[in-house]
Amino acid sequence: MANVRQHEIDLTRYAIDTCAALWRRRRHPRGDNVELRGGVLSIAFRDIHPHDLSQVLDQAGVCVRAGHHCAKPLLQTMNVPATSRASVYIYNDESDIDALAEALEASSDIFAF
Repeated sequence: MANVRQHEIDLTRYAIDTCAALWRRRRHPRGDNVELRGGVLSIAFRDIHPHDLSQVLDQAGVCVRAGHHCAKPLLQTMNVPATSRASVYIYNDESDIDALAEALEASSDIFAF
């Protein structure tokens, strides 16, 4: 299990480093300290609605979820209507993060940002 956790930490760090310049992220409650957080990435990307973004990412073969993620009171407090959420774990590797970053950049072209 220590190896599984280390993989999650390493991949989360890679995702934050790779995608940070692409999305306007609100600080995670645990911040960018990957030792204290899990491999969940809440994405508020430009002004693209999370459901639209999720559909575009899906068409690129990138699986994310859009919505409140059972955290509607928190999102209301943060004045965020919804987010797209990517999660990493043992079945993911850096190529999955690269695909996410590429699909996010491509979505900018679709929505003219």
